[in-house]
Amino acid sequence: MREESRKADNRTGSAALRILVVTECFYPDIYAVNDIVAAMVRRGHRVTVLTGLPDYTTSRIPEEYRHGRNRHEHYRGADVYRVKTIARRRGPIWRSLSYLSFVVSGSVRARMQDWLHTEAWGMEGSEECGDFDVVYVWEVSPVTMAVPAIVLKKRYHKPLFLYCMDIWPECVKAMNIREGSLAYRLIHQWSSHIYRQCDHIAVSSRPFFQYMEEMNRVPADRMSYLPQYAGEEMLERDFRRKRFPKEEAVVSFLFIGNIGRAQNLDTLIQAMTVFRDRTDAVLHMVGGGSELERIRKLVCDLRLDRQVFFYGPRPGAEAQKFYEKADACVLTLDGSTHIGDTLPGKLQTYMAAGKTVLAAANGAAAEVIAESGCGACVPAGDATALGELLLDYAEQPEKYEACGEKAREYFKKHFTEEKHFRELEQKLYQLAENGRGL
Repeated sequence: MREESRKADNRTGSAALRILVVTECFYPDIYAVNDIVAAMVRRGHRVTVLTGLPDYTTSRIPEEYRHGRNRHEHYRGADVYRVKTIARRRGPIWRSLSYLSFVVSGSVRARMQDWLHTEAWGMEGSEECGDFDVVYVWEVSPVTMAVPAIVLKKRYHKPLFLYCMDIWPECVKAMNIREGSLAYRLIHQWSSHIYRQCDHIAVSSRPFFQYMEEMNRVPADRMSYLPQYAGEEMLERDFRRKRFPKEEAVVSFLFIGNIGRAQNLDTLIQAMTVFRDRTDAVLHMVGGGSELERIRKLVCDLRLDRQVFFYGPRPGAEAQKFYEKADACVLTLDGSTHIGDTLPGKLQTYMAAGKTVLAAANGAAAEVIAESGCGACVPAGDATALGELLLDYAEQPEKYEACGEKAREYFKKHFTEEKHFRELEQKLYQLAENGRGL
């Protein structure tokens, strides 16, 4: 790794890493990977990003990224290269084409571009010209976004680290692809191949270990647990609800995050029907996603227009302001597949804000809520039980007074940014020191 030629300018005092990040999703779309890249740079590492074109917010490619524009950018100290991708638009066919376009375009760029000479770690002729240490994949759906990273790994013989937040092929069940079908079997084979090409996989939820071993034959010694994190600056802010006199008797619930199938938000909306003929509770929903319009329609069909309000996706700093509107935060997950076993990043953020968490979930989320004492959880998909839980909070909020403080205490022990990056750096250094990829 030629550490003797590097400055020890990151927080650990070790030599700075040169990290090549591969992700289909990136700024200006709102994803956690944006903050991860910025944090890596802030900690002294040098980061280059291979990504696609933004399309998540509107399902269309913004005008400023069409016709070959803005293919090379800079983001908070990182060097960003974009490849042409097909907009996801609406429906599974367009989404599949979008996924495949990144596989093809990203793989071609990975094979053709000189990745030893980027601005992040020195252009040709500079004193620190050439080479990088490790490839990092930020993997939400689809897992196929790791294919260009595999090309890079093989071309340059570099170790490949994958941070797994969505498990495949399980996720395709949310697209109505049935287990046992030809499509599912083909996706399963491809997913297993991709995972086994990785030198190390960090999973964001403990239940993923068993799934990855049994379904994708990933050896246990090539995996580790690395939960998502939330910004520690939230711990220093007072997010207690600022009430106005006319709102004094109104309980305010908050949901922030992706509005997709995995979130099973039908359960939450159905649960809110306990307040349909009442005026003492509201639900604020901040976020966007594939299910947004359908959930909006469900709210109208159930005559909950006076109880449920939508605000669309908001950037991090703006989204944080909504915590001041909330008495408690809500979380639902699909329990019909292993997807529901995940530990969603929004739970950590809720906890950092010091909010009571009321949830309908199984797996890791239910375990953390019970272990921390940050709120209460009913089984995934049980709208009746969740409705009763929301009603209980509205009528007896004093029962949950200690939950916010317990949430923050648990967060400090398990989910801080410093803890996340210290463990991540340790693993990346180990991979870089071991040299070549598998």
